[in-house]
Amino acid sequence: MKNIACVGEREVVFPFKALGLEIRPVNTGEEAREAIEHFIKEGYVLIILQEDFVDAVSDLLAETEKVPYPAIFPIPGSRGGKGIALEVLREKIKKAIGADIF
Repeated sequence: MKNIACVGEREVVFPFKALGLEIRPVNTGEEAREAIEHFIKEGYVLIILQEDFVDAVSDLLAETEKVPYPAIFPIPGSRGGKGIALEVLREKIKKAIGADIF
């Protein structure tokens, strides 16, 4: 089991490399899918995904909701957020503690 990976556009994921995370710069939904599938296969426990690519991997997100690992969390992109990241975080916190704190 490995640590944390980050998938997204280069300008979004590159700063995570300084924190010691494995990064995979991508430009398309298909590249994001391949990267996510790779990190799942390699046993990463947390995958941070730029929310611009969430639609391209929505089926993978649904599959990973059923298992403890990996957790896939979206983050806003360089052009700002779409609200997906906050909504996913809200749902995960609600599931974990049983209350909506937002």
